[in-house]
Order: sequence, then structure tokens, then C-alpha cells
Amino acid sequence: MRPHPGPGDDDAQAARRVRFAWQETREQLLAFAERFPTAAADARGRVFAAPSTAAGTGDAARLVVPFLLPPPRAGERAAAYAARLPERIGRHCVLLLQAGAMALGYWDEDELVRHKANKRYVVRGHGKAQPLHLATKGKSRYGSRLRLQNWHRLLADVTTRLCAWWDELGAPEQTFAAVPVRAWAPLFATEPAPPFPRGDTRLRHVPRHVHVPDHRELLAVRRWLAHGRLELAGD
Repeated sequence: MRPHPGPGDDDAQAARRVRFAWQETREQLLAFAERFPTAAADARGRVFAAPSTAAGTGDAARLVVPFLLPPPRAGERAAAYAARLPERIGRHCVLLLQAGAMALGYWDEDELVRHKANKRYVVRGHGKAQPLHLATKGKSRYGSRLRLQNWHRLLADVTTRLCAWWDELGAPEQTFAAVPVRAWAPLFATEPAPPFPRGDTRLRHVPRHVHVPDHRELLAVRRWLAHGRLELAGD
């Protein structure tokens, strides 16, 4: 198994941590299963781990599945998961939302067919978003009305755009969202409502830190979703 180092891997890390694109996942899984036949998926359904034969030394190797792909079942062997991997990833949407900024993208396979990023003034002078301030301190005397209006307009920007894409392009197979916990309730209370229910199984939380949403961050997050990682223990 000789995967090529991904961009950004330095010489010291290349032999032990290697990124691979989602299209290479089946090949990587089969090679991993051949070398580590007892490797199984963890409870989260993201990582195949091969325990070390030496007690107390941790995993001999780990294969992190690209988040863009359907997750493996807990305890599933790598070869079994490889056998049921889809050939296509289909249509998917990425939604990034923070106080004052949003970025949206709709992909068909690897083609970005629609995208939108927007920013609005909703953050107070000391860095706290107006909706969070009202929830913890009460109403502000200065600028609160404008900030709240902008927050609601930003949410409406998000839901209006998503509804338009769903109508035009169809509902995607998956939607990947990086949204603060406090923002979900007002997002689903917005008119129009998002084009998916809050408990939709096709709605998946992005498990990584996201910077202020803009077009560059949108592409960075999607690039992260589309890549897996192979980790081999050092000699």
C-alpha cells in the first residue's frame, strides 16, 4: 500500500499520515484490509482502526473515511464497507453559518453548480452577536434593532437561497451543515422555512472547526469533506 502524500504533508509526516481523495477510498480500504484484516469501524462510523499487537501501544494504523461518503457501520470490516461503497457521491449541499456571515454551495458530484456567500452587521462592538447578547443580557440600547434585523435577513438569505436551489436542482442526497447550536431554532423559525426537516437523516453536522464563512472557507470545508486520511504508526 503506497499512497501518495497529500498537499501540505511534510517529509517527516508523509510516511505516517497521508490524505487521499474520496475517489481513491475503495482502493485504500482494500489495501488496508489486506494488511490489517481485523481492522473494524469505530462507534462513530468514521475510522477503521487496526489495533497494535503490542499491548498498550495504541493503534497500528487508522483509516479515516472521507466524510462525504456514507458512514460505515460500527464494527464493520474495511473490506465489507469497500464492497458496498457507491460509485457516485451524487448531489450535496454545504451550509456554513455564523453570526454575521453565511456561505452556501451546491455540488453535483465534484462540480460546484451554485454558491452564495454573504455578510451582515450583527456583531456588537465587543464581539458578541446581538441574538446571543439578548439571550444573556437583555435588550441593548444602541443598534440592537439594526443588528437583529440584519440577523433575521441573513437567516432569510440562507433559507430563501436553499429553497430556490431545491426547487431548481432537486433535493440533494446529503446536506453538510456547520451551524451554531443556538442558531438552529431561529433558522427553522425563518420564513421561508429550510427545505429539509430538522431531524432529516440526510442532514449531517460538519465535525471540524469552521472559520468565518466566505467562499474560500466554503471550498476549504468541502475539500476536507472529500478527503480521507491514512495514519500509520511510526517505526
